[in-house]
Amino acid sequence: MLTVPENFPPAYISFLKAQDEGFAETVLMVMKQSVAEGKYGVLVSSHALDRQAELSQEVPFGEVVEGTR
Repeated sequence: MLTVPENFPPAYISFLKAQDEGFAETVLMVMKQSVAEGKYGVLVSSHALDRQAELSQEVPFGEVVEGTR
């Protein structure tokens, strides 16, 4: 079970709850970086067989956007 910090934006918490635990752990690291910096949100990209998460200048802080690159 993931331990989510109390200061996480609601959108981050909702997103994590909807993911399988393995991917949620990966995204959690990126979200922690986002909260620490307080500047950018999280972009979750889908590629042929995998998904990845990264900070994105195009995503407002506290939001998660899913898309393809």
